[in-house]
Amino acid sequence: MFKTIASSMIVVSIVASGAFAGALHDQITAIGATNAIQLDQGSQTAQSLQNLIVDNQQSIVGIAAESFFGSIGQSLNACGECAEIGASQGLDIAGGQWQNIGDCVDAKAQGGTLDLSALQGLSRANGVGGASALHTIVLNGGQSGTNALGDLQETTTVMGMQTSDLVGEPGSAAIILTGMSVTGSQAQGALVLQ
Repeated sequence: MFKTIASSMIVVSIVASGAFAGALHDQITAIGATNAIQLDQGSQTAQSLQNLIVDNQQSIVGIAAESFFGSIGQSLNACGECAEIGASQGLDIAGGQWQNIGDCVDAKAQGGTLDLSALQGLSRANGVGGASALHTIVLNGGQSGTNALGDLQETTTVMGMQTSDLVGEPGSAAIILTGMSVTGSQAQGALVLQ
């Protein structure tokens, strides 16, 4: 099962003079991917591979820009001879960015979050067999905003790899559970004190 949701919204408000426009940006990205193999008895092999690239960008030229790039890969392999083998992967990514860039020297602020959770599970019992799992993850979220008060910029980058490998002989049993999670959050703002 594979699920990808990406959405973005841009709202622009223009000052009556038209000299400079304020900007309000929101960008939300959510990715969920699962992968599973189950072998029961007999002589069997199975492989499963998923690759996904997401590129979500928006900008108001010269005022504000937001971007999110993600590249993920999931791979499962299993083979068995009279073995019971289970292999599963789950990957959840959620990111959000927001900007409120005022016109001229008005206040401006931006913030972002990027959350990642990756899980792998391998099990083997009875006969000869093995399984392997691999996650590769590259995520990058960035934003910039400018007005007469100056520039704001933020970037969050996450790169990771998760791998598990399990092999066994008759009469043995094993389980591998691995997980990793990342939570990133940024916020910044600028205003003129009078």
